[in-house]
Amino acid sequence: MMKRLLITTILCLSLFILTIAQTKNGFGLLTDRGAYVSGEQMLVKVYHPSDNLSKIVYLDLINPFGNRVAGATLEFNGDQASGFLTLPDSISTGSYLLRSYLKKSASKTRIIRNIWITNRFTGLEKTKQLNRVISKKPITENSTDQIEITGIDTILSTKNNASAQIRLDNKIMSQIDGPLLISVAQSTPEFESVSFVSESANGKDGMAEKKGVVLSGLITDKKTSAPVAGATVYMTVPDSIPGFQYYLTQTDGRFYFQLEGYTGQVEAFVQCFSKTPAQRLKITMDELFAPADSIPAFSALPLTDDFKNTVAQNVDAVTFQKIFEQNRLKLEQAATKIPEAYPYYGVATNVVDPQLFIDLPNFSEISKELLPGVKYRNYNNEPTIRVMNPAQHSYFEETPLLLINGIPIQNVNVIKDMGTTDIKRVDIVQSERFYGNQRFPGVVAIYSMKNDYSRIPETDQFIRVKFDAAQVKSALQQPEINDPSIPDLRQVLYWNPETPVSESISVSFKTSDVLGKYNIRIIGKLTDGTLFGYEKHFEVK
Repeated sequence: MMKRLLITTILCLSLFILTIAQTKNGFGLLTDRGAYVSGEQMLVKVYHPSDNLSKIVYLDLINPFGNRVAGATLEFNGDQASGFLTLPDSISTGSYLLRSYLKKSASKTRIIRNIWITNRFTGLEKTKQLNRVISKKPITENSTDQIEITGIDTILSTKNNASAQIRLDNKIMSQIDGPLLISVAQSTPEFESVSFVSESANGKDGMAEKKGVVLSGLITDKKTSAPVAGATVYMTVPDSIPGFQYYLTQTDGRFYFQLEGYTGQVEAFVQCFSKTPAQRLKITMDELFAPADSIPAFSALPLTDDFKNTVAQNVDAVTFQKIFEQNRLKLEQAATKIPEAYPYYGVATNVVDPQLFIDLPNFSEISKELLPGVKYRNYNNEPTIRVMNPAQHSYFEETPLLLINGIPIQNVNVIKDMGTTDIKRVDIVQSERFYGNQRFPGVVAIYSMKNDYSRIPETDQFIRVKFDAAQVKSALQQPEINDPSIPDLRQVLYWNPETPVSESISVSFKTSDVLGKYNIRIIGKLTDGTLFGYEKHFEVK
């Protein structure tokens, strides 16, 4: 009895908090449709209040058990962001939650949208009902009569070239903040997707991602597990011109790195060093994504014949598109940022290409024969490396900054077996270099023939992190189908989340071979944060 009372109390409290959260303006999470098939790409638009300090917004797809099954990282343009989320092929049939949020979650605000996904291999064969989130106050776009859509008939034939004219009244034009979202897509009235704002109890304060994704974590003493102050932490992103940052931990042992200008999937190497050589440290990286939070209540909807037929048609369409590789999205080439014209260690004194010389089996021979001003010795299997200091006509007493593809290396044994077939080039800096308060007594930077870091062992003090930086820009495209016997099976006919505001906007699209109900939508945001929308329905027969 007490357990049931506790659950009821928690549910009522959650609904009360949810109702309060709805008073906030400026939030919105929109998708091209409400129902999908596994393996598709979901198109997304996010609105956030104008006081947002972050440049990055995260998307998560949460299953009914509270587990994260997919995600994406989008970049804000003002207070809006747009992109896509690829749905896993293995995802089960059911109702899911799409969630957007900021990593620095002092406000702990989440925007959540309920969507339906059908697995394209199993379909609806085990599905008895549709589950939809119960929300007392969903985010809705205020309908307006200050927008008019003309030129679209209520019934269109397949593969028909259509053109709509959108006219905006001057009254609403003066109040619009930012670009418009205009889409033409299949609609499923049997499962209407709904968005709402929720407050999380699991948010953590941190560094606002004002310039890009932030990697953060904690340095502890491996023996005592206590946070370590004053530890030096390096973060390197390998590239032809590597990215490099360092951080000195404060009393709480934490570190933060902000990656500005990177897009697509990025691999970073994080390592730490103690002020006391004998002290063993441990790096613990923060989770890149927020916890899933509690799952809201769902209500059961009947599984109608119309919905079954639409899903069956869409499963066949997506399967066909996979077989014939009819890609819906055109992506820009992902590229990592090159921050400077030269690496962070500056201009090299000498640059050596070992491929231009005779084949040498190890680094001892390479240094002796090819590397001016570099002294490499290996006594009792304990190699040392030094760089000549021309100003003093002697070698620096300390080990230089030794790098492999921009990654600082402490253990010289890592390079001892590298021969001329392994090395693309070697940069040598024969002078002291300073990076912030870091002093380097010369530099030996080795760039390998292959981007293979297997020779660099991971430890508690040296880890590699793969993560998604800001998603590359994308645009919806029509597949090039030259064979008339191959059907066009698009469910989304038009999608432009960055449409400039104008008194008159022309939208041209071509209907596909997918029959059913469609709508053309115009959605925007007013200067007071209110979302507005207008739509017109038509049917393809």
